[in-house]
Amino acid sequence: MVDDIFTLQTPFAGTYRLQRLRFGQGRPRLALVSGLHGNELNGIHVLNLVGSSLRAQRPLGTVDLFPVVNAFGVDEGRKRGPFQDEDLNAVFPGDANGTATQRIAAALLEATRDADVCVDVHSGSPFVHEIPQARVPLSGPEVELGRRMRLPLVWRRPPSQSDVMGLVGSWRAAGRRAFRIEGGRGGTLDKSDAMVLANGIRHLMAALGMGPSPREGETLADVTHEDMVTHRSGTGGFFVPETRVGERVEPGHILGYVAAAVGGETLEEIRSERTGIVTMVRCHPMVHAQELLVRVAGTEYAF
Repeated sequence: MVDDIFTLQTPFAGTYRLQRLRFGQGRPRLALVSGLHGNELNGIHVLNLVGSSLRAQRPLGTVDLFPVVNAFGVDEGRKRGPFQDEDLNAVFPGDANGTATQRIAAALLEATRDADVCVDVHSGSPFVHEIPQARVPLSGPEVELGRRMRLPLVWRRPPSQSDVMGLVGSWRAAGRRAFRIEGGRGGTLDKSDAMVLANGIRHLMAALGMGPSPREGETLADVTHEDMVTHRSGTGGFFVPETRVGERVEPGHILGYVAAAVGGETLEEIRSERTGIVTMVRCHPMVHAQELLVRVAGTEYAF
């Protein structure tokens, strides 16, 4: 059953609705959110896949799904919503009497205030392909929860500005166990990545005692920010990747090259600096100097 948690009349696009799908009852309570950014569509499919599973087998506890928070942004394929061109993830904890975007943020926080665990689901930007991953703090209960998802990457990171100021940071400030997962590219649907993320959520539910665990799922890298090696362009041009996310590479492995956009002359080769797993590859080929091309999680040890 779909519940309208919050509605807002707009002068140009009809009625905004913050909608929730609820499955089960009682404790524990798990809240899953996607669609904060309108150009990140994989999370919508992820939560709908989870919802399909929950219709067939109800959880031992409560699962609340919020598949499309930035509904107008999703409709237009824009990261930001149409209200004051604000980034919804940048206005938390929101304000029930503030701008339209602040009111949506406040309503979402209120709707998830009783959850024990909260997960914010994202895609990569439209310019990059991210391996399915759990982004968790350097320490705390979220680390083990992220590991129990059995996603290809567990990335233990110091808090970024988006973590502190965004939805995840507001959840943590309210005492929730909260973290972010993401995978695939923005602006498109990557079905295989969405399936991996959905299976990760099922593993998380199993870890919380809410249901059975799927068989699929393998962690390829469990690293801190210091173990993540970024490869950037030394010059502008046309980037041609020669690797893919999830590939294991050794020092000297060619990751791609930057060519002249006119004529195709190779200007620069990008080679791996260490042994590791490729976790991000740029998929928009036109680049400027110092743009991020490939990210490798350094793993000198075997999983």
